[in-house]
Amino acid sequence: MKETLSRNWPLYASAIIFLLLIWLVLSVSIHQNHGYLVYSFDDAYIGMAMAKNFAQHGVWGVTRYGFTSCSSPPVWTLLLSLVYYLGGVNQLAPLLMNLVFTILVLAIAEAILSWYKTPAVVKFGALLSIIFLLPLPMFVLSGMEPALQTVLSMLTLFYAARFISGESPASARGDSIRLLILAPLVTGVRMEGLFLIIAIAAMLLLLKRWFLALALGALGYLPWLVYGIISVSKGWFWLPTSILQKASLPALHSLAGLTLSLINPVYISFRESMHVLVLLVAILVVYIMAAGKGSGARESRQIMGAILFLTGMAHAEFVGAAPLYRYDAYWCALAILFLALQLPVIVPREVPLLSLSTWTAPQNLACAALALLLFFPQAVKGGRLLWFLPQCTTNIFEQQYQMGLFVRRYYRNSTVALNDIGAVNYLADIHCLDLMGLATEEVSARRQRHTFAVS
Repeated sequence: MKETLSRNWPLYASAIIFLLLIWLVLSVSIHQNHGYLVYSFDDAYIGMAMAKNFAQHGVWGVTRYGFTSCSSPPVWTLLLSLVYYLGGVNQLAPLLMNLVFTILVLAIAEAILSWYKTPAVVKFGALLSIIFLLPLPMFVLSGMEPALQTVLSMLTLFYAARFISGESPASARGDSIRLLILAPLVTGVRMEGLFLIIAIAAMLLLLKRWFLALALGALGYLPWLVYGIISVSKGWFWLPTSILQKASLPALHSLAGLTLSLINPVYISFRESMHVLVLLVAILVVYIMAAGKGSGARESRQIMGAILFLTGMAHAEFVGAAPLYRYDAYWCALAILFLALQLPVIVPREVPLLSLSTWTAPQNLACAALALLLFFPQAVKGGRLLWFLPQCTTNIFEQQYQMGLFVRRYYRNSTVALNDIGAVNYLADIHCLDLMGLATEEVSARRQRHTFAVS
């Protein structure tokens, strides 16, 4: 028992710190919201409404009256509907599910760090960075899929790097099977998972592993092929309206238009999400430094870096910035894990970490200053989000949640036109006209053609 505690103390200590932190944030949030548990996104209630209707009525929609193609994380919605089917519809389920998945994020990160024999102090620092820089309480109070997405992406990245590198021949067959199982889950939990799967498949193609690369890509695309077939058969679009309205697609009418449409999204993403740019630079710098220490391109950690860089650039191009880390949190967690894995490689073994005599050397002070500069944007955004997270839930409570309670009381079974459809449809049984077009196909089609107007 003592040996286990001694070996795994970074995980246990970080888990305790995380649970204390989420208890504090939850306590403040519930106090501000007069005893109500409220999530920080109205979109969380869209998933909860769809899960409720699918569990109770077999209808994939924000209302029980018809199919609506507006759920971009179908795997999360299916999982939540299963929980609702087995345990009844309740507001606590997403919180408990995310608590489990966030603990799994820490456990899997610690296991990967241990596989590479990372020093305990580095493991503890990496886990604390994941907790506070993302921050993990956002995963829980989002009421949505970021924690599950991070768990699946972390496993996929590790198994892919280990398989491609060939560093564990005994695990090679098992890793390939695990990758094929994970591929549809990673993309099904969020469509951005395709970036990770495509990056891995591209590396497999370079190594002439044709069958595995094509199988991985096909299985990664499968959830959205199935979803598209079902959606079109119901009179909707191939992709969820939430993706169609936000996606950044290249312009193909001219070479100049194509060039600008490729450059502008990346520029805007880096301008509005400085932490993504800084982490991409850090990945490149660490990759080069590790190569200088003898790590070849086929070393598994270097493979992780290459996959992460390709994924991050694709994310900046096609998804862009989002408030509250909703879309890029998984990638930031993977980037932090990669940097922690490479730290023992790029820091000389004879240099004891945190030694005052060592850090007084000018070159090491410069390295420390560079590290602080690189993580400053991430720390600022993570710190601000952690501080304002309870207020985010209060904003939802005072607006969308109150509207849901009002509509439930006075407009049950009525037709209601809404801008924010989540909390209202979860709390009330109505016929919904969505003015933003997420849950109303005619409005969405008009918005895509720029012909929609409210008079």
